[in-house]
Amino acid sequence: MGLFSSIFTGKSNRPDFTPDMMPKNRFELFFEMLKLNLFNLLKVNLMYFVFWIPFWIWTWMNLNVLLTYESVEAFTADGYLMVYAMGAALCVMITGPAKCALKYITRNYARDEHVWLWSDFIGALKQNWKQGLGLSVVNGLFLFLFVYGVSFYSGMASATGSYVYLFLQVLLVVLGVMFLLMNLYAWPMMVTYDLKFTQILRNSLVLAIGRLPQSVLFGLITLIPLVISAFWLPFLFWYFIIGYALASFVNCSYTNAAFDRFFNTRIEGAEVGRGMQKPEQDDEWEDLDPDDEDDK
Repeated sequence: MGLFSSIFTGKSNRPDFTPDMMPKNRFELFFEMLKLNLFNLLKVNLMYFVFWIPFWIWTWMNLNVLLTYESVEAFTADGYLMVYAMGAALCVMITGPAKCALKYITRNYARDEHVWLWSDFIGALKQNWKQGLGLSVVNGLFLFLFVYGVSFYSGMASATGSYVYLFLQVLLVVLGVMFLLMNLYAWPMMVTYDLKFTQILRNSLVLAIGRLPQSVLFGLITLIPLVISAFWLPFLFWYFIIGYALASFVNCSYTNAAFDRFFNTRIEGAEVGRGMQKPEQDDEWEDLDPDDEDDK
């Protein structure tokens, strides 16, 4: 029963719990928290998935239309791709506040902080809904403009044979990749620090460029399910099970470390290395009388 209970309820605050039992590094922290909170990730994923139902219904409807065409080119030529992109952009726009809630929950799991799943989800949604809606609107607009731009430049390059349009298409793809990498940092930053919207975007861009190898690595990890789904469409069901929450948990595990290094060490009173051993506190723990805990 002990193992079963720990999986479903997480680590309890046992009186004999000491810093020596805490993870020593980020890898240990990640796998320990993943093991203890796996069932909770399934639950929060279902809560978050509700906000993506319009997107998936819209995608399924357009996929059925696509299957009636002989090729994607014919589907695009009839304007259906832009119709889909416009609808998808609108669906993405409504997910922002819920994504803030998801990031808040998974950020806390990633650094071994207690979560009241339902109340914390609603609380984070209410607290961050303005900035979350703002970023999701930006994402939705960017999605539409990106699809339009790539489609337009591709068509012009084929029609004219000019390398200028090919260059613009490649440039747009590079900008799209950088925008996706910014999102890795923007959402966790939004629920962690009290910053203006423009500051979040600027800091996210700086981190995305300054830590480009790590950003690309974790961006690719996030895209793995989509790549698999491109070859085997039923794998999209992964997002209904745990895909969103697991990707967010991986994302927050990484950004927690990045924020510790570049932000928290410069903020007076900010705790660094949450959830991991702090050797300098060993003596303080040893001197603590367990009988005094109730008096605090």
